[in-house]
Amino acid sequence: MSIPMLKILQDKKLTPLVDINPDLDNLGTESAFSFGAEVLALEKEKKFPQIYKFHIGDTGPTTPEPIIETAVKALKNKQTKYGHFLGFPQVRENIARHVSELSGVEIKIENVMLEPGGKPAIELALQALVGHDDYVVGQNPGFPIYESLAGFYTRGKYIPWLAGYSVANKAVLEFRVEDLEEIMKSGKKVKLLIINTPQNPTGMVLSEDKLSAIAELAKKYKFMVLFDDIYDRILFGGKKHVSLLSFPGMLDYTINLSGYSKNYAMTGWRLGYVVAPAWLIEIFGRLAVNKWSCVSRVNQIVAGAIFGDVELDGVKYESLKEKLDPLVEKDVAEYEHKGKFLVETLRLLEPYVVPNEVEGAFYDFPNIHAVLELPYVKNELKISSDKDFSRWLLYEKGFAALPGGDFGQAGRGHLRLSYAEDRNKHIIPGVKHFVNIVLELIEKSGLKSPLTVIEAEKRIEELTDKYFQD
Repeated sequence: MSIPMLKILQDKKLTPLVDINPDLDNLGTESAFSFGAEVLALEKEKKFPQIYKFHIGDTGPTTPEPIIETAVKALKNKQTKYGHFLGFPQVRENIARHVSELSGVEIKIENVMLEPGGKPAIELALQALVGHDDYVVGQNPGFPIYESLAGFYTRGKYIPWLAGYSVANKAVLEFRVEDLEEIMKSGKKVKLLIINTPQNPTGMVLSEDKLSAIAELAKKYKFMVLFDDIYDRILFGGKKHVSLLSFPGMLDYTINLSGYSKNYAMTGWRLGYVVAPAWLIEIFGRLAVNKWSCVSRVNQIVAGAIFGDVELDGVKYESLKEKLDPLVEKDVAEYEHKGKFLVETLRLLEPYVVPNEVEGAFYDFPNIHAVLELPYVKNELKISSDKDFSRWLLYEKGFAALPGGDFGQAGRGHLRLSYAEDRNKHIIPGVKHFVNIVLELIEKSGLKSPLTVIEAEKRIEELTDKYFQD
């Protein structure tokens, strides 16, 4: 009997000796990790003095010292035994109070569960809710793990909510609620919608009006919404976060994926939480016991202390909130300066490169269709896609950025640029390097450039002074 072969196994010349689950063919991946490994390998070759890193969806800052001090204290207090499978009650109370303040809706302890990172909430929601006859809808472009896991659990019944180009700017993407409603009207049994705001990969924020309309659709068509707002504090231009929970009745229809990775620079801690109806938390708890038993005791203490006092085994861990708030605000201000610097600099290259406004998170998703159409790029470099261009940038120019197509079909012809890295080492010189690359491609194509290299250098210096005074 022939054994089904997965592409990933074929590519690595690995052969299983037993039958494997054929549904694995629907399981995707997150290219940022494999691409990051390529960047590290190229760095070791020392082909370039430096590789400018715009591919990493990690935080620029490291974990604030007060959080580390609390973890160290917990370890010295020998807090190394099992934790509560849902999260210690006081920890969940602190999270519930925080989310209540954020959303304006009463969140109770039975609505909260701790988890090891944010991703588990995606799989928990799918396992608890979605059968093989159900469909899942998600933003496209979007975080690739949504489609990966949804495709796996539904055997490919994933429907992309495709972004279209804005009427105001025909090179910039936007998500239209009317397109989403057309999907819901199709008659397909949609059980779950997955949305993310502020969004990875675009850095855009769904408006309050759009979220309100989505809430009405959820109640009308009776589907649950996995609402990922992991970047909820990283907002620019005075924007305030709007939680889907804040709309009437939406606690009954919302699975709120959130956590500590982005706001508090704790990506490596793998610490998150989920807020959902009590009946669903009960199911999630049963699944958690089967999957990971519990979040580590130290992490549970830290998770609670970020929002309030925690007392465990007679030891008090004081609230870190007042210490952390100004640190987070400082980090967000830096992200905003870097993002606006990036966008204004990329606009020097219009119409060849068209960025979108940065509204939150730490990403921009510039349109590079016109670069891909340049004669030199098409005919001499034989580059025909954003993926080809991304690899050429890395291996020939030492500039690391992810192709937009890795985030879904609506992302083709774009790049995802993360501006989380250090401004002086990567962002300022890296953006300048990218501008020079594109100007060179335009010149080699025999076309008129928007500006000369000297003019670009002067404008970038002006923008550097504008956004970075220190």
